[in-house]
Amino acid sequence: MILPVLGGPTGSGKTALTQVLDPERFEIVSFDSRQVYRDLPVGTTAPTEIESSYIRHWLVGILNADESINASQFSLWARAAIEDITSRGKIPFLIGGTGFYLRAFLLGMYPVPNVPKETKDYVLELTIEKATAELAAKDPKALASLSPQDGYRIKRALEVVLTGVLWSEVSKETVGGYLNDYPDVQLIGHWLDWPRDLLYERINRRVEEITTGMLAETKKVVSQYGSDCPGLRTLGYNFALAFLNGIIDSNTFIEQLAQSHRNYAKRQITWFKKDPLLSPISFEAAVQLYTNIDKI
Repeated sequence: MILPVLGGPTGSGKTALTQVLDPERFEIVSFDSRQVYRDLPVGTTAPTEIESSYIRHWLVGILNADESINASQFSLWARAAIEDITSRGKIPFLIGGTGFYLRAFLLGMYPVPNVPKETKDYVLELTIEKATAELAAKDPKALASLSPQDGYRIKRALEVVLTGVLWSEVSKETVGGYLNDYPDVQLIGHWLDWPRDLLYERINRRVEEITTGMLAETKKVVSQYGSDCPGLRTLGYNFALAFLNGIIDSNTFIEQLAQSHRNYAKRQITWFKKDPLLSPISFEAAVQLYTNIDKI
């Protein structure tokens, strides 16, 4: 089975590319941890109704803003989507910017235990210095394997260690993984690579287009679920909340929103560059490749 996979930073044109695919041959399995929220289509730049009606997008708009998601549950839903798509003779096309979810689905995850919410909250409040010191005391081998600048993974390792399981042990080998279960799958994987200045221009234009709608949906979600719901913890909504609460003005809101998206894109690019399954490709070359995938 052919399995096309396309990653890319925010603003790189992933959704636009879906609009040149043949909907009789493909259906999209979205790997975007933000676009799962049905209440937040503007701020997460989810596919519009027109775009979704042209070609089916799975795993978009499936949760309320007060619900949470993790890579393990997402992987189960992605498998179910792929089974449904292939059962009807179509090609599942995996597209998204959440590189961690993509890699977890394709290659598997570490067999870590469930971490209680109170433990997550405790670690979240720690400074990176305190988290590093605590991990050094409890699992020095784990700390030695991590970059001192990688605050996310240091805190993730500490969360696991605080459950009584050594991160240095559970991180030795992944379990699960679609490619492990289906070794005959022919993966065709790329990520959309733009010159940095052009990508940032695209991001800046997008931010200007979404600000009004993003504020409206933020206000609505706050009235329904409160300002601390999981959906509003995703990229950029903290600035929308700050504006609505009178903490920042409209110019600062737009500037900070654009900067947060550019920073996010930079982190995504760093991730995709290190992904062994994906190689860089221009938007034009990707269109040419994936619209002629039956010739590969």
